[in-house]
Amino acid sequence: MYKDFLKTIKRYLCIIIFTNIAVLAITVPLLVYFIIHSKNDEVTPVTISNTTTTAEDQLANGFTTKTSTTNNNIQTSTSTQLVFWNIDKPLNTGRSNFGSVLLANGKVLVAGGLLNSSTDYSGTEVYTLTGWQVATSMTGPRGFHTVTAFANNTKVLAAGSAGISGKQTAEVYNIVNSRWALTSINMSSSRYSHTATLLSNGQILIAGGSNASGISISEAELYIPSSNSFINTTNMNIARCCFTSTLLSDGSTVLVTGGINAANSLITTAELYINGSWIPLSSSMTQARAYHAAVLLNDGTVLIAGGGSGTPNAYSSAEIYNATTQYFITVGSMQYRRGGLTLTLLPSGKVLAIGGADWTSGTYPLVCELYDPVTRTWSNTLMLNYGRSFHQSVLTNTFVLTMGGTNGTSSRLTSSEKYNL
Repeated sequence: MYKDFLKTIKRYLCIIIFTNIAVLAITVPLLVYFIIHSKNDEVTPVTISNTTTTAEDQLANGFTTKTSTTNNNIQTSTSTQLVFWNIDKPLNTGRSNFGSVLLANGKVLVAGGLLNSSTDYSGTEVYTLTGWQVATSMTGPRGFHTVTAFANNTKVLAAGSAGISGKQTAEVYNIVNSRWALTSINMSSSRYSHTATLLSNGQILIAGGSNASGISISEAELYIPSSNSFINTTNMNIARCCFTSTLLSDGSTVLVTGGINAANSLITTAELYINGSWIPLSSSMTQARAYHAAVLLNDGTVLIAGGGSGTPNAYSSAEIYNATTQYFITVGSMQYRRGGLTLTLLPSGKVLAIGGADWTSGTYPLVCELYDPVTRTWSNTLMLNYGRSFHQSVLTNTFVLTMGGTNGTSSRLTSSEKYNL
């Protein structure tokens, strides 16, 4: 009897042991799987100045994180998940309102800019496979200037500045010796917040901007590479600063849009530079705007988007200019208001809108947007890790590189990020 009892106990013990082993054999691999995949799928919270959200929240709800003017911690995320751009090596010096170009050797050059709200900077850097390298400084500090590549991207013209020195000067960077040298003569007008457009004949059209007194001007001039000097051309019909200039498909006509006039008001007017003359367009933009961006599309039209008046207004609206009809047509608005943004034409024909400031709400949208020229609408795409405005974006063969800018704090951003094509 006792032996039968022991046999029964052993039988139940064996059943319990084998059952536990079977359960563990199933649950342990599942537990390991879920732990690994939960880490892979985790989205790092986006935090700026004690305001926290997640990537999903921002994409779903259109939420933009707010930046404190007293907090210099500009990091918003270090996530490398696919929802974000890829963090790249940072600039050696943070800067905004600077210039950048892609050089013939495949390197990206950045020059000058603002170190804070009032200090211009002369330093330059080049981006290589190993990151940003300090390069030869310009002859003087520059901010709100233009940086334009010419001579098949082997030379670069930096012109104007908001600083006391350099307002009327210009200098040329030569890729051969990696040195800057002043042009043989200065520009005829002091200027900053102007535009510089490379024409198909190799000359560079310098137009508008603000003078030494901070008043918008209409003066225009041409940089002549062969003589390393400037000659005057006819003035624009309207004085303007903080506007856009876009070279049209014919290689010689330049479209100028919007900006701030001499009375310090936003304007809707546009004009064309054709063979040394400025022709006012009878059609105006659908919205007065400054601090906007414009880009030539593959079909010959020009996309104009964003901008605003600075504090307190920024715009999400967009429009296209039809070079054949010479009219502006409203297209779909961006989902976010953006001033001081960049627009980059991608090999696909779509346009990538990056960064910008929403001065209306005091925020810096992380979500970037793609414009489809077929549907004339925008859609959300990958998120920046750092909100930024008055930054620079450069298209390379394999990615778009965005760097620098400001997020409303006193310090300028050093971070750079890549959007892979």
